[in-house]
Amino acid sequence: MLKGIQLENFKAHKNTRLEFSKFNVLTGYNSAGKTSVLQSLVFLKQSLSRKEIVYNDYLLKLGDFREIVQTHDTSLPVGINVILQEETDMLGYNVKLTEDGTAEDFFVNGDRAWWWDSKAPHVMEPSGRLFLQQAASGFGGGEYSNFEPAYRQTVGAYQKKVAEWFENMLYLSSNRGFTKYSYPLLAGSPSPDEVAKRAGDPSLLEEWLSNLILYRINEAKRYPAMRKQLDLMTERLSRLGVNINPYVMGGPSVVIDLTENDMWISAVNSGYGINQLVSSITLGTLLPAGTLVMIEEPEIHLHPAMQRIVCEIFADIANEGKQVMITSHSDHFLQTLRKLVLKGSLAEDDVKVYHFAKDGRETKPREIGITQEDALREIF
Repeated sequence: MLKGIQLENFKAHKNTRLEFSKFNVLTGYNSAGKTSVLQSLVFLKQSLSRKEIVYNDYLLKLGDFREIVQTHDTSLPVGINVILQEETDMLGYNVKLTEDGTAEDFFVNGDRAWWWDSKAPHVMEPSGRLFLQQAASGFGGGEYSNFEPAYRQTVGAYQKKVAEWFENMLYLSSNRGFTKYSYPLLAGSPSPDEVAKRAGDPSLLEEWLSNLILYRINEAKRYPAMRKQLDLMTERLSRLGVNINPYVMGGPSVVIDLTENDMWISAVNSGYGINQLVSSITLGTLLPAGTLVMIEEPEIHLHPAMQRIVCEIFADIANEGKQVMITSHSDHFLQTLRKLVLKGSLAEDDVKVYHFAKDGRETKPREIGITQEDALREIF
């Protein structure tokens, strides 16, 4: 589970430290730095998947180093420090970027266990390489604070946990919907590269997500232990009037149907508000415990009553061992969360709310207690 993050000179975040819990809401003014928190994590995800720093890829397009560094001052370093809890252990993964170099550090319970620096003497690797996944797989790269085989094996197991956490992370921006009718199915867990080969466009996130949806649905059908999750997914989508039906039509495909008064309607002709929630609710339910589900403004295009239902669904997902992080401008979401805490559906410590505002060019987040009704109303 993601316990915290520190951002240094990343966009408007000069030096931001945030602690997280099960359900996390980033709210506040437009362009105040909420999405940047999500983007920092996604930036690491897509870079780790390529084993090098990648500013523009299937999940995110950030431009270049000059675009992400605070005040566009390329003399400054950019730092992203992620803290994860693995049972009783705290694992830290820190990436520091300069215009001409990359450094990685890995910490176990506060002690530096492994590192890599492209600017260290005698390093011949490209300056944008990342070695966490390679080290986690046992193929070397970087240096360890203790070269005993048992120590390296222990640290490598921790690194593998962190790498797998990034792989499972789900990020959905507010402008993604399923507007196409059917999608190709790949054997096994779909990678963006494999989807791109079939789809012909490496930037088609919808194809990758739809393949991931169908893969998870079929996986849940194959393994009896996951049947409960599949039933939960079906029940949750039915509350929105949605059915997902994988079937063959000129090749395997996932078809997203809406049912209105027992009449079938294809996703192409569905309302966008419901359409955009299919991926987050389906994958949020079917992905394994420990997954971080990040959604930008899930309230977009939704009626207030539907916003409250969706918030309750996300709270249930958080209680299943997943972690939810959303950006939101919705008072309905926050008031629903407050009521869920007051009636005991979520513990107060399980919810973190941060309000973002800017002081000049610098983001200044502050924590607000979810049960502080006056404070919640004041920010809107």
